[in-house]
Amino acid sequence: MSALLTTLTLAALAAAPSSAPGAAPVTAESVTWTLGSLQPTGQASITPGAALTRPTLRLTGSGAALTVSGSTGCSPLTGQAAVKGQALVLRGVQGGSSDRCTDAALSLREDYLRLLNATTRYDLSGGTLILSGGAGRLTFTRTGGVMTGTPTDSLDGTWQTRVTPGPAGPERGQALLRFTFSGAKVTVAGLTGCNTVTGSGAVVGQQVVFGGVASTRRLCPGAAGAAENRLLGLLRAPLTIERQGATLILRGQSGQLTLTRAPVPATPGSALPDPAATYTLTRLNGQPAPQTLRPVTLSFKDGRLGGSDGCNSVGGAYVIRAGRVELSGGLMGTKMACPDQPTLDFQTFFEQRPTVSVQGGTLILKTAEDTWEFQSR
Repeated sequence: MSALLTTLTLAALAAAPSSAPGAAPVTAESVTWTLGSLQPTGQASITPGAALTRPTLRLTGSGAALTVSGSTGCSPLTGQAAVKGQALVLRGVQGGSSDRCTDAALSLREDYLRLLNATTRYDLSGGTLILSGGAGRLTFTRTGGVMTGTPTDSLDGTWQTRVTPGPAGPERGQALLRFTFSGAKVTVAGLTGCNTVTGSGAVVGQQVVFGGVASTRRLCPGAAGAAENRLLGLLRAPLTIERQGATLILRGQSGQLTLTRAPVPATPGSALPDPAATYTLTRLNGQPAPQTLRPVTLSFKDGRLGGSDGCNSVGGAYVIRAGRVELSGGLMGTKMACPDQPTLDFQTFFEQRPTVSVQGGTLILKTAEDTWEFQSR
């Protein structure tokens, strides 16, 4: 078979034919196939229940060097594949860790992986892709194809969403979450209504899958607590990525999050803090910095303020708006006891929205009562 015919066959696998003359085909990198049903040999066709996240499949590359990605519905999918004519052979397809899979999702995952690894042939008709082999067959529908590249090509940076989880409490009203994308890596941090959360994960195909989301344990009663639990549940399941102009939608089984680009905290060489620098306190209210167990430090990176108060490590999401540092939620920190050692009250200081300026390598933070001066290193 000629190389040209092999290339055309792969293009057919990557995109449904278009009836418009001269229409550009959708590249393999931009197409996601979502499982509609699976049929083990000798059994009736099985359609995953509505409570389950549907597995997905993406094939990137060409000819004998295809990369498999996507999701089993509860874990990331990886592997290799090769195509020749109508033959499609998948090799070493794996589903990663199953720790986050429920019993029902685990059963679907195992059937999906078994049938994928037994695939020997594909058939494409319109927006339907059928993979078949000795163990049975899988039927997919095309759910991607609008995007012209991988999602992470244009997602890098920080996005934020504000949601109202329930009646405003005496101290906290809205939830504010910030998602930072860097290639295939993604982190989340912020406030879910009563508690702060942090987590890290990856972009898998056209989904965001977090490896774990940690939360503080502040009591959140009533409707606000129920809404916060729903929001945490949404974060702990795979989320499908969808772009709508300047808006990013993360869609899950129980709802969706609508994100917009977050204000850029700083850029190197600007009058704002350098995100590549660590700043050490040198003067407090015009006097030399007090002697502390650890140096008092600050850093500003990827929308996160971090450092040491002289004893414990602290951190939290922030933005700089109108020349002032504003926390996007409370500060989290370690709980090491430091008796008879001076420390700085970061929480109270930053709740006053200090002004910020950078003069050379000197960072100056001011409130109505205090002035903190730092040197970069």
